[in-house]
Amino acid sequence: MRSILGFLLAASLAACAVPGPREPDRYFVLDAGIATGAAPRSGVSVVVAPTTAASFYDTQDIAYSRSPGTRAYYQFNRWTERPQRSIHGPLASRLEGGSTKPGLRLNTHVEEIYHDAAEEPGTARITVAAELVDPDSRAVLARRTFTRSAPAASYDAPGAVRGFNQALAALIADIEGWVQAESRPKSRP
Repeated sequence: MRSILGFLLAASLAACAVPGPREPDRYFVLDAGIATGAAPRSGVSVVVAPTTAASFYDTQDIAYSRSPGTRAYYQFNRWTERPQRSIHGPLASRLEGGSTKPGLRLNTHVEEIYHDAAEEPGTARITVAAELVDPDSRAVLARRTFTRSAPAASYDAPGAVRGFNQALAALIADIEGWVQAESRPKSRP
């Protein structure tokens, strides 16, 4: 009798431990809508160093925030590649090449990329620090932080990704315009 009760107790505990169906993992592309390999739009030759990222954002996990000063990762939603790689590609395709003489070096660093979900449907936010460096002297010629945001299409990761893609397109254009302006010869009085 004890062995039967023990068996039934063990079977019922095992049944409770079996997980139910779970949502499948989904992977999203962070895409500015700029074809890689496209001809550079700027007349400036710039070497674009690989983009780096703050450690929390150096992951394929998509981050969100429901209250100021907090961050978390979506449980079943990820980027197909780390955001810094998705940002580096369009920057390099827009700024590298087009000149035979060596140009400046552009360093970029992802400071934040998260879905601000404090209110529905939320906002996709991206902040990137950039600096232009003279490769010969290694002097920083210009430094600026760029922040772009776009409304999330819905209060979830897929809606946030649509907002991220819009924000990234604008951010790439901002950085490209800044590089063009900063690399023009300065007129002397």
